[in-house]
Amino acid sequence: MALAAPAGFTSSNLVFQESFTGTTLDSYWHNYITSRAANGWAWNSYGAGGSGPGGPYDADYDMPSQVTVSNGVLNLTAVKQSVTGKNQGTVQSFPITSGAVSSYGNLEFDGGYLQISMKAPSGDGAWPGLWLMPGAGSSSGDNFEIDIQEGGYTGNGPANQAFTWHLHTPSGTVGGTVNTGIDLTAGFHTYGINWVPGQSITWYLDGRQIATVTSAQVPIPNEPMQLIMSNQVANSNAAGWHTALDSSTPSSMPMQIDEIQLYRAAGSAGSVTGANVTGSTTPTTPSQPTTPTILPAVTQVTASPGTGIKHTGDAVTFTVGFNEVVNVTGTPTLSLSDGGTATYVSGSGTSALTFRTTIAQTDLQTAALAITGLNLPGTASIKDASGATANLAGAVKTFTGLQVSPTTVTAPPTSPVAPVLMVADTSLSVDGGGGTVDLGLKVTTADPNDSVSVTIKGLPRYETITDNLDGRTYRGGRDITLTAAQVDSGLTLQSNYRGTDRPVATLAITATATDPTTGVRTYASSSITVTDPPPSTATNTVANQNFALLSQYLASHQGSSAQGQLVMAAAQGGGWNEQSYLTKPQH
Repeated sequence: MALAAPAGFTSSNLVFQESFTGTTLDSYWHNYITSRAANGWAWNSYGAGGSGPGGPYDADYDMPSQVTVSNGVLNLTAVKQSVTGKNQGTVQSFPITSGAVSSYGNLEFDGGYLQISMKAPSGDGAWPGLWLMPGAGSSSGDNFEIDIQEGGYTGNGPANQAFTWHLHTPSGTVGGTVNTGIDLTAGFHTYGINWVPGQSITWYLDGRQIATVTSAQVPIPNEPMQLIMSNQVANSNAAGWHTALDSSTPSSMPMQIDEIQLYRAAGSAGSVTGANVTGSTTPTTPSQPTTPTILPAVTQVTASPGTGIKHTGDAVTFTVGFNEVVNVTGTPTLSLSDGGTATYVSGSGTSALTFRTTIAQTDLQTAALAITGLNLPGTASIKDASGATANLAGAVKTFTGLQVSPTTVTAPPTSPVAPVLMVADTSLSVDGGGGTVDLGLKVTTADPNDSVSVTIKGLPRYETITDNLDGRTYRGGRDITLTAAQVDSGLTLQSNYRGTDRPVATLAITATATDPTTGVRTYASSSITVTDPPPSTATNTVANQNFALLSQYLASHQGSSAQGQLVMAAAQGGGWNEQSYLTKPQH
C-alpha cells in the first residue's frame, strides 16, 4: 500500500522510498545483520551468509533463505528448523531459522521522519525488530541504537499489542512498552520516528505519538545510521519479560514489510546517502534547526493498591504520568474493565494526574483490572502550556494481580474488642507421677486483624504444659506465653508431683489482643485450680528407711541368733547424710 506523508511533511519532503517490487531483494540491502563496529561483516557469521544477534535470549539464527520478496512485500520468515550458527564466538545449534536485512554502507541517514509499514509475526517468542545503528559513514563504533519497534514484550497488556521502544546511548538507555490496544499482528501498521539529530526522537504508531526523548534526558545521536529489520525469536531465558518459544509456537512466523519512506524537512541538517534517494541530499545548516512539535503524552500509569482483591466500597487510586506539565479543565475520567469509572481528582499544573474509583456492587467480577481509555467528556481537556492537546493512548494499561470482587465484606469493629477466653473446667485434678489432663482452653477474637496471645502464670515447677500444634513443652516455675493457634490446638498439663500431700495451684490465664495498626491492647482473664494428688504407687519413705537400717544391722551381726538380712528394693534415704549412713556396714 502507498503510505501517506506524515503530519508536517508533504510529498516534496520524501527523499527515500522502498516498495519491494519484483521478486528479488534490491542490491542495497544485505541479507544479514552488521554494524560499524563489525566493519560491515555479518554478526556471528558461520558461513553460507548466516548471521545472528548473539546473546542469551535468541532462539533464532538468520539465513539468506528466509529473506524473500513477493507481491510487493519483503518476507522475513522464522521457521522451526534447526540450524548451526555462532553465538559470540561459540558454535551452537539454534531451533529457529529466520531472516534479517540491513542497509549498512548503502542507505544511511542522519535525521528525518522514517516510517515503515509492517505486519508483525504472531506466536509465542515472536520478536520483530525495526532498529537503527551507526552506519559506514559514522565515525565511531556501535555507540547508539534506536529501537523503532520491538514486539512481543509482556507485562503491559497482551504481547501482540505491545509497542516497545528504546534509545541506547553511551550514557545509558531509555525506553518503555506501551499497550496500544491494537492487535499489531492482525494487519499492517505504520511505525515511525521523527529524529532531529542531537536534539530529540519521537516515536509514532499509525501517526499517533507514542513517546519522546530529548537531549535533556540522554544524548541524541547525530551521525549517519543504517536500518536493520529482523525477525528474532526469544528463547526461555527471556520468559520474564517476553513471550518465549514453546510447543504452541507456529511452525512458520512471517514478518512482512511492504513500504519504507524517509522524509526530511527543507533545510534540515544532516545527510542521506544510498540508492532510491531523491531530492537534494546536500546538508545545509539553517540558522535554527527544525524542531518537531512535541505533544504532551502519557508515559506512565500506576494503581494504588497495585495488587489484591478489591470489594464493594474499596477505593482504587490511579496516577497518570505525562512527559511534561499539563493543565486540566473539566473532569476527565478513566474507563475501567470492570464497568466502573475513575474520576479525575487532582494534579492540574503538574505532570501527574490523580483519578479515583470506588468499587460498586454493580461492577463486574474482574481478574485483572484494566484502564481501557482516558476520556474527555463535555468540555474537559488535558493540554500543555502551549495549548497542545495531550496524546492519551498510553493510559491504556492492565494491572495484573489487581482483582475486583463486588461483594460486601464485613468491616472490622471500629472500637477495640476484647478477646474471648473460654475455660471448659475451672477446677482440675491430675495424678502425680506423670498423670495428664486436657487444660480445656480456647481463645477467639471478634476482630480478625488482631494478634492474640495467651499468658499462663502460676504453673508449679512439678507441672508442664505441652501444645498439640508443634509439640513444644513448657515447664512450670515461670510465666508461659502461647499463640492463639497453640492454645486452640489443645494444651496437655502433666503432673510430676512425687510427694504425699495434695497441693493445689491456681493458674492465672490472660488473653491479650493487639491491634496491628493502632497498637491498642485488650484483655480477657480467667483462672483454673489444679490439684495434684500423690502418685498412686507412693511408698512410706520413713518405713523404707527403717527397714533399710534394720537390714544393715542384721547383716553386721552374723554371729548372733538373728542372722540374715532384710532387703527392701524400694528403700531410700531422706537426704545425703542418710544415704551415706546406710551404705556403711556397722560393726
